[in-house]
Amino acid sequence: MPALDHALIDGDAERVVRRLTKGGFTAYLVGGCVRDLLLGLHPKDFDVATSATPNDIRATFRNCRIIGRRFRLAHVFFGKKIIETATFRANPREDEGDDDGDLLIRRDNVFGTETEDARRRDFTINGLFYDFEREDVIDHVGGLPDLEARLVRTIGDPDVRFREDPVRMLRAIKFAARCELDIEPATYAALLRQRDEIRKSAPPRVVEEVYRLMRGAAARRSLELSLTTGVLDVLSPYLAGLYHGGGSGAEAEAEVADDELDLDDEERAWRRVWQDDRPVPTRRPAPRLSFLSEPGELERRRALAWAMLTQLDDLVRRGGEPANSQLIAALLVPFVADTITSPTIKPGDAHQAVIEVSQPLFDQLAVARRDAERVRYALFGLRRVATARAKNLPLDAGGGGRESLEDAVQLDGLLAAARGGAALALAAPADGDDDDAAGASSDDDDPNRKRRRRRRGGRRRRDDDAPAAAPVP
Repeated sequence: MPALDHALIDGDAERVVRRLTKGGFTAYLVGGCVRDLLLGLHPKDFDVATSATPNDIRATFRNCRIIGRRFRLAHVFFGKKIIETATFRANPREDEGDDDGDLLIRRDNVFGTETEDARRRDFTINGLFYDFEREDVIDHVGGLPDLEARLVRTIGDPDVRFREDPVRMLRAIKFAARCELDIEPATYAALLRQRDEIRKSAPPRVVEEVYRLMRGAAARRSLELSLTTGVLDVLSPYLAGLYHGGGSGAEAEAEVADDELDLDDEERAWRRVWQDDRPVPTRRPAPRLSFLSEPGELERRRALAWAMLTQLDDLVRRGGEPANSQLIAALLVPFVADTITSPTIKPGDAHQAVIEVSQPLFDQLAVARRDAERVRYALFGLRRVATARAKNLPLDAGGGGRESLEDAVQLDGLLAAARGGAALALAAPADGDDDDAAGASSDDDDPNRKRRRRRRGGRRRRDDDAPAAAPVP
């Protein structure tokens, strides 16, 4: 494995670790940041694991707040940055009595040792500690060999671990897609067996993990794996029907015959056992959308949807940070954009098409109302963007708000890129100044032209109504 690049380690995270160590506690960097550093990636967040209790951490750092009910931990603040600091924990089920058959973890506040803490984590690649004092990676769970082999493997029995917390199945898909890893065969087989357990998880946790799948610059690969494993059928049969068979290559990849692979006898025998053991994903028929009546139209838009996911991944790699609603809209917009922007469709019919394409997904993923409303506004806003482009008019932030207009502009740009067209020419007006949009008149070049800003909660104040400036002493 490559050595850790200290230039990529967050200085505030190191400061937290060293201060806890100086206070007599054991403290390490832990989890995803260590994994990413070993893979040569840039960690997005840095977490700390320590022998200090939450109250000890709060006593050590004035800029600290304890959060959580199911999982109490400390947040150490450095401006807007948060270094999540958790006390070493043990598996809570080891302290419980008779097993009633339900392995779902409902509390997680049993303190333990560093070894117990590593073993209670989900995957071996996330159970690594980095010790600043020794400048060494501590591995209690076999994470280093799995990183070397580029495998996602649960710590312990995968069936048990997935039943304890079914959201771990989504995390397995996320790490495999984002870090370009394979899911270890026994872990993969257990994921297929236990995928229906995801329905037991709290809907807000599930939808938040879906957003993370979409936001990690690996949305396309995540959706491919979700389809291949049948997990997407559990999350949203509607979305699985929309995307299934659209040229992702995922299903074909899963059904490659043994003689087409370069396998030795042992690998071929294991593959047969694994395939015999795994359930066959249940495929739902493609949903019938009333506005798609032409033969082959769904397939055409489905192919565009996969290309759209590639563009979304490129956007994130360039530093984009799409909101939750923008991620959901990106999933849906290829199927409805041409209908919404058609000059022959009436506004009422366009609005109905937006409802028809979005509401099943909102219901099945339990999307928050605010996000759902923003998705609808963004989709319908494409009509305004198309009209402005066709008539060479500036974009106006009225009739839906600045937020929905900016969302629509971003979706339009992703669609243009997915179609292989030119980059988006229109831009949302900045700071309430509609004339800054594309297509503004040449008055923008007049240095004497006075600009007015729209004030929230009141009328526009005319320049001659403004009070005189106070004299400078």
